Parts: sequence; C-alpha cells; structure tokens
Amino acid sequence: MTEKELAKRFYQAHHWRVLNEPLAQDTKQALEQDSLLLKQVATGELPATIRLWECPQSLIVSRKEAKLPHFELASHTLAQLDWPVAVRDSGGTAVPHGPGILNFSLILAQTKEATLNVDTIYIALCEPIRSALSNLGIQSEYGETPGAYCDGRFNLNIDALKVTGTAQRITLSGSNPYGLHRGVLAQAMIMVEADPHYTTGIVNQFYKLAGADNLYDPAASTSVDKHLTGTYPPGTLTEILRQELLLSVDSFSAK
Repeated sequence: MTEKELAKRFYQAHHWRVLNEPLAQDTKQALEQDSLLLKQVATGELPATIRLWECPQSLIVSRKEAKLPHFELASHTLAQLDWPVAVRDSGGTAVPHGPGILNFSLILAQTKEATLNVDTIYIALCEPIRSALSNLGIQSEYGETPGAYCDGRFNLNIDALKVTGTAQRITLSGSNPYGLHRGVLAQAMIMVEADPHYTTGIVNQFYKLAGADNLYDPAASTSVDKHLTGTYPPGTLTEILRQELLLSVDSFSAK
C-alpha cells in the first residue's frame, strides 16, 4: 500500500470536524486549545478533529527546556526582542511560531482493537501537506534533516531542506461510554512564509542564553515561499496553503 493509499484509508475511517482558525491573539491559549481538544476527543465528547492555526510571534519550548539553568533569563531577554517564550506539553526542541508558520493538527480517538501505530499516523498527517505542496508545484520528501532543530524521521523536506516538523502526543481516554482507549494528537508545523534563517537564529539564541549547548544550522531549513516564483502580500501564501490543505483533506476523505 502506498503512503497516499494508507492516508486515504485513515481519513475515510473517521468523520472529521474541521477548524480553520484565524491568527490567534494569545499563544498560550492557542497551545492549550490542542490539549483541550485532545481531552474532549479522547472521551468521545467531540468527533475526530482537524485544526489549522497560527500563533503570534513566539518561541515554544518543552517542559524539559523550562528547567534549563538560565531559562528565566532567556525568556526575559527574548521577550524584550518581541519573541515571548511559551511552554508546551509535548517534547522536542524549541520551535518558532508566528504569522506565516502554519500548524496542522490531527486529533482522534482509538479503541484498543483499532490502535494505529505511530508511523501510520505520521503518514496520515503528512500526506495532505505533501499533496497541497504538490498542487503548488513543489515536491517534498520524508526524512531527517541534519542540522535542523526538532529533527525527526517524519520531517518533510524540499530539496533536502526541512520545511515541516512533526510531533505526536497520546493520552489515555479514561472512563467513557464509547469504548475509547486513548486519544492521539499529531501536529505538523509548516514554514510557509517565515524566514527560516532568522527563526533558527532565535532558537539558537534561546539555548545560548538558557545555558544549553544546542546549536542548529540556519541553512538546514527552508520555507514554502522560497520555492515559488513571484511575490505574495504577507499572509496570502499561508492562506493559499490553508485552502489547498483543506482541499487535500477532502480528497483523502472522499469515498
């Protein structure tokens, strides 16, 4: 079975609720929304959900990084540079958020009898993105990206440069009348029209200030706009990719 066929089977197995949210006003609330939806979907209170969203300019770090020796100093300094720091529940390294960095979340519940493996969910998360990029004339591939922050096997790369990072989080469902065992949150962060060199520099600055030795290569990442001809007013290309993603999800869901 090809990756696209696997993804189609995944989407056709659920009835999806779609949230296409405008740019959030508050980063903390935008992050908490995914956690809240995960709890609600895991117990059957809400159906499987797709969420498209963007945060204000900010740097998102894990709880582990919030324990770095000079975390408070790093957070204060970056806030003065208009890069406030927020802490998320999931793991990974520090990642930039902001206008032009599009987040794509899949949130679903599973029974013990129909539990999908991690790789299958990552493929289902990424295939609509690959399809949307393909519709814009851009080919992307899976794979690790040496030198990139928050690296992983299910990055999406364009010309061997990272354009999308992915993560998953699982929570047990608790008592519910639907036989649900656990909820899964899969997230993708797509660099659409934010400067990957500059934002990688912000990530590096955080680690240096916080007392860690993490150092990432600004040349290891890219953004969608760098692979298209012509120029777009700010926000336009991100909106185009939002619509292409929604069309791709519809195509995968169609029986």
